[in-house]
Amino acid sequence: MRITIEYDSCWQTGFLNGNPNKPISKKENDRAFVATSKTRGEKFQPITLDTVLGVLSRLIGDQRKLYQAKNSDFYFDDIQNKINWLEHDDQSHKVEELMYLVNKSDDRCAQSSYLGVLEDDNPWFFSKNSHYLWSILFLTKHELINFILSKKMNGIGCVSCDPKSLISRINAISDSKSDLGAVLKTNDRLIQEHEFIINKKCEAVEKFNNKVKINPPKTPAQESKSQSQLMKLLSELNDAKNDLKVLVNDPLANEADTKLNTVISFLSQKFPDEKKLGEEYCKNGVIYPTSLYSAALYLQAEYLLKNGHESSFLLNSKGEIQIQGFSKRGFNGVRDWLNAMTGKRKKSVGTPVVVNKHTGKLDVELLLDKQKDKGKLDKSISRADELAQLIENAGVSSFYLGKKGIAYVTKIRA
Repeated sequence: MRITIEYDSCWQTGFLNGNPNKPISKKENDRAFVATSKTRGEKFQPITLDTVLGVLSRLIGDQRKLYQAKNSDFYFDDIQNKINWLEHDDQSHKVEELMYLVNKSDDRCAQSSYLGVLEDDNPWFFSKNSHYLWSILFLTKHELINFILSKKMNGIGCVSCDPKSLISRINAISDSKSDLGAVLKTNDRLIQEHEFIINKKCEAVEKFNNKVKINPPKTPAQESKSQSQLMKLLSELNDAKNDLKVLVNDPLANEADTKLNTVISFLSQKFPDEKKLGEEYCKNGVIYPTSLYSAALYLQAEYLLKNGHESSFLLNSKGEIQIQGFSKRGFNGVRDWLNAMTGKRKKSVGTPVVVNKHTGKLDVELLLDKQKDKGKLDKSISRADELAQLIENAGVSSFYLGKKGIAYVTKIRA
């Protein structure tokens, strides 16, 4: 049996490593895209037995990956050694094309990471005054609020402003479960939360009393247990009311709340945002420390420039203060902060890649005996006739061959 296939624009070039006959494993990444930063990753991939088996499987309508098909009821399993093929590459139609390949999945690192190396003269981290800028991140929340209210430059530089130390500090500030990153709340918000708790406790007491009224205790033991439960509920209610009273009358809490509200008001006027008007730094009485630290960085940058400290790196091409990765109201992630300073991640690509596009014919010959080789599915006909029937029934008009090439069957001789 002979099957003639014509193909056009086949790359016959591979960019993945690993064994194509094995399942793709993300964990082992054994079929990863081959980068070409040091050695050329692309490699010539001639038409092989696997290519032919893949084509034949496709022609009879088996759309499984070849390694999957081979592991389960593979139609060509018993005749693999009877398959020959001959490639007629039409050199007159050979085309060379320069391509720029981009592996999008590996192109962009995670938002919390960066790749590359910072140059040792990077002014953001290694200049004379950079430690004054980043010193803001090392303030406690109490110190931060006082700094914003002072409207003066923080003159105490941080001990170290190397990126690793700063990333560690930013992670702590961004972690709402850490002491440093825990959200701040206005007194109004705290009072609301306490009142909510008190209402819940009141409801619990009322619910319990109603329950006892409907179904009163019948024995002394039940009476004792009921009284104990009621006392516990009343105690919890009383504690909640006391907590609220302490909060309202605590002079330190009131002073801190006044400062916090002043900071919010000042920053909202200093760095207004039309989309979040009135809620730039505080929404429903909740303030995220990250937003305050980010705003404080811009304030410190402004004070540095005003005080004549050489900090030209803080200005963008428009002469405006711009701290990469930080907005005036938040932190955009390590990637936006540091990746741009490290030249961005090298793209995992094979570029420039010269691809030879092949055009020609592929003759596939199956050495089947019409008398001896009976059909695998229908023993009453020959294997060649059965295969021809399966190809006709599948009706595959065209398919890919040799990566990106278009191919189609032109002749079948059973």
